[in-house]
Amino acid sequence: MCAQAGMIGTSRPAHYHVLIDEIGFSPDDLQNLIHSLSYVYQRSTTAISIVAPICYAHLAAYQMGQFMKFEDLAETSSGSVTSVGNTPVPELPRLHEDVRSSMFFF
Repeated sequence: MCAQAGMIGTSRPAHYHVLIDEIGFSPDDLQNLIHSLSYVYQRSTTAISIVAPICYAHLAAYQMGQFMKFEDLAETSSGSVTSVGNTPVPELPRLHEDVRSSMFFF
């Protein structure tokens, strides 16, 4: 799906897969929703190539990567043990009350 009509060769189409359809949208309704969500990204005044919630998830994951080093998980002994194996799961830091209900990653 391509949300914007750009110059030749500059548009980046995105391919979406529906894993579980809990809402029951028709394909046309889903296409309209995805198209609408490509216009609500706060940092852009035009359409973006992927929907805004995905961009916000990438920003939040990047911010979390600044606080945690995931490649060092095998070396740490803190954290709980998952039921699948002996891989430690670190405790996530608690958010401050001032940023708990806001999109602090803008």
